[in-house]
Amino acid sequence: MPSSPLLTNPTLRALVAIALFTYTAQNMLNVSIAPLSRALDLPEWIVGAAVSLAAAAVTALSQFWGRRSIAWGRRRVILLALILALTAGTLFSAAVWARAAGYIGAFAAAGAIMAARGPFFGAAVAAIPPTGQALVAEVTPDEGSRVRGTSAFSGAINLSVMVGSLVSSALGAWWIFGPVHATPIFVLIALAIALIWLPRDGGTARPRRHLPHLTHEAAEPEKATPASSIEGTTDSASTETTDGELPPRMSWTDRRIAPWIASIFGIYFANGVVQITIGFLVQDRGGLEPAPAVSITALMLLANAAGAMLMQLIIVPRLGWGPRPLLRAGMTLALISLTCLTLAPTLWAVAASTFAMGVASGMASPGYSAGASLAVTEREQGGIAGVINATSAITWIVAPVSATALYGWMPLSPFLLALSLVALSCSCAWMLLRKLDIVSRARD
Repeated sequence: MPSSPLLTNPTLRALVAIALFTYTAQNMLNVSIAPLSRALDLPEWIVGAAVSLAAAAVTALSQFWGRRSIAWGRRRVILLALILALTAGTLFSAAVWARAAGYIGAFAAAGAIMAARGPFFGAAVAAIPPTGQALVAEVTPDEGSRVRGTSAFSGAINLSVMVGSLVSSALGAWWIFGPVHATPIFVLIALAIALIWLPRDGGTARPRRHLPHLTHEAAEPEKATPASSIEGTTDSASTETTDGELPPRMSWTDRRIAPWIASIFGIYFANGVVQITIGFLVQDRGGLEPAPAVSITALMLLANAAGAMLMQLIIVPRLGWGPRPLLRAGMTLALISLTCLTLAPTLWAVAASTFAMGVASGMASPGYSAGASLAVTEREQGGIAGVINATSAITWIVAPVSATALYGWMPLSPFLLALSLVALSCSCAWMLLRKLDIVSRARD
């Protein structure tokens, strides 16, 4: 079996390390934010609002970052994003400290937490997946290598979720505010990695080349060459695309990618519901206080990430399945595991169900990412990378606020809503993708 491009491309290895520390920082906030809301005497809807604002920023900026990672260069985009993430993490830490010490009231603390965890941090992390996804597309010319590349990159991000869960569990058991104050440190490490190991954009001695302005006819997907026909590209070749010329923007209703979006949307919404309510679920079904709930919540998220990472880093690259069967199998398993989670009577059953949800995501997400990426042209890879990242983010705009509000009204209601959307997407995966020819859609 050919080796993953993550093992041979130094820029990808640096991006994975940056993603590891940045997403570890994000996950530490996710694990601690629900128990923190009660420990700081803040309304529960603040948790959902903060995450929803972050998702709105990711949705709005994913294509922005994805296209500019090609036009401006990976290093510049990542450095800007990490500086913003460091600012956001520091603001979040300061707000929690000030509220715990009694220096600010609930209103000021809620506003600072929503701003820091919302648009600030969301705008920062929006840059990393599309930048990495666009680069994976450049170095994976065919369907098999594209599936392996996207699966490995996603698996590396899930590894960071596992690390973040473990770190949060350890710090939270020692001090409930520990994960919050450690967040800027992890972002600072990611920034140092970017400064030292990310190569300078356009650092070769080759002359600067500008792509010609496309006419309306040339910009149409029908006239372009499919990305799947590109022969192996090197890291130096990818540097040549850094020419300041913005690639085309992708439409969500593009007939080449709309079936893929419809087929994955439900599981992303369900993941948002599960991850944002699991802290409350642990406290209520397990009868735990906020402080010990931090560690148990971290372990639940760890089980979810472990399932996804197991599939993306180990199982999926060895299965040899194409994007379509991966997406179908993942969505079917998601429907089963979410049903079990909804009815789970004990914390052990909750843990098993969240692990199964991770396995389902670990199958469905690489299928979606590879399928959508193969359906468009080389020049559109920055745009589609943004759409791929925004697809999961857009569900988090609605999922956290609706899930926390519905949970406060009736604990089962957010899971029933998620179940209905997973069932709808599962149906789309089996029906809409039935006659879809992935490679020919890039030509049609």
